[in-house]
Amino acid sequence: MSSNTREKVSGDALFILKTLKENGQAGRSNKLADIKMSLENDVALDFDSYFFFLRKFHYIAMDREAQLKLTDQGDKVANDDGLERFHAEIAEFFSDQIVEAAPLPPPVASSNTPIPLSTDIIVEPTMPQPPRRKPQPDESFPQVTAPETRGAFAAPPPPPAPLPLTAAVASPSFVAPKGQDLDLRYQKGEQLGSGPLGTVFKGKHNALGLDVAVKELKDIFGYFSFLQRGEVIKRLKKELCAQAQVRHPCIVQIIDQNTDVARPYYVTELCTGSLREKLDAAGTNGLPVPQAIRYFLQLAYALRAAHQQGLTHHNLKPENVLFDAWGNARLSDFGLSRVIEVDQSKGMPQVFVGTGGMGYMSPELIARAKDAGPSSDVYALGILLYEMLTGQLPGRRSPLPSEINASAPAKLDPIFDKMTQDRKESRYPDFEAVFEDFYAAFADKAYLVRGDLLLWSELAT
Repeated sequence: MSSNTREKVSGDALFILKTLKENGQAGRSNKLADIKMSLENDVALDFDSYFFFLRKFHYIAMDREAQLKLTDQGDKVANDDGLERFHAEIAEFFSDQIVEAAPLPPPVASSNTPIPLSTDIIVEPTMPQPPRRKPQPDESFPQVTAPETRGAFAAPPPPPAPLPLTAAVASPSFVAPKGQDLDLRYQKGEQLGSGPLGTVFKGKHNALGLDVAVKELKDIFGYFSFLQRGEVIKRLKKELCAQAQVRHPCIVQIIDQNTDVARPYYVTELCTGSLREKLDAAGTNGLPVPQAIRYFLQLAYALRAAHQQGLTHHNLKPENVLFDAWGNARLSDFGLSRVIEVDQSKGMPQVFVGTGGMGYMSPELIARAKDAGPSSDVYALGILLYEMLTGQLPGRRSPLPSEINASAPAKLDPIFDKMTQDRKESRYPDFEAVFEDFYAAFADKAYLVRGDLLLWSELAT
């Protein structure tokens, strides 16, 4: 593994600036997500580190659409002017990630010059940098003995061969699995999907051999300045820990998280597909009515369980409804919208990371009201119920579900209507009230009785 010298890191940062300049001149996209995707494999360090540096030292700026552009100072450096200051700032910012070039060895004496045999002159060799964690004597990997430094010699002996990267934390028998490892605990494989804040990969728990999902939130920091990273991390930890406390068969379980790395990630159980994919495949017909009602009940019970522990979702949309291997709806991504919401007291600007969830947001959430609570999730699930039954989102004067889909029970119409009232006072306050009307309407026990959660297995057993 080559060392990341100041020259190499400076070259990478300059390469990014020149790419932004060329894209601007050619009319190509300079959106943060696009630049990351195209350049992150061409630079030595994590791309986010370069982004933070270039923004902190005012070489680039970013608008509300996440478009990057060069500042006057950045344009000057992209034209190879003012590089001395640029290199100095690189050395300051990346001081803990770069190494200085090794000093040249002392010149070897010519054949005509005798080599002194006395010990009057002692040459002190340059000591190698210590490893990140000093190996303990009882560890099973080979120990490296430091070269003898006493006595006289013309040139220092060659350094020992470098240890493999895993030697300081694993035994020689450890074999790294295929794919990219995260902390030696998880393997990151193929990409499953992406959104405004991050990317989901199929993963594997190395110790257990368990298939998992790994969600990297590297894009989340592109919406904030360098100084706000700490606040984003604090919020992210809080929301992930809150969701992990809620155990329910229709909530995607959080398994692990690591927010103390350049690309924070969290690990969940692996799910297969989303409600968005099912709705897109169904087109304007909507889902089969029994299936739509089953998903509706599963999500309603999941949200009730979360509300009982003080956790609201507030970002319910088809992309956040996933499915387990047996075809049961599983609710994911609780509270991630709160990670990037406005908070002027902490310098967090108002940002919009996508409009995919706007159609499901209650009026009070859109207005950023402070008192939005469980009834906002009631509203969102009512909109989702309409879409599952009809294949379309309701408008201000849309027909009721049974008027579009003759197979939809008319008994659902007043329930949908009350769930989606604009005024909170006219809406169901929580899912206990929704269940009361739902099971009264289906007193024939077509969907069992209140408190019975419908789980399903679409796989042959």
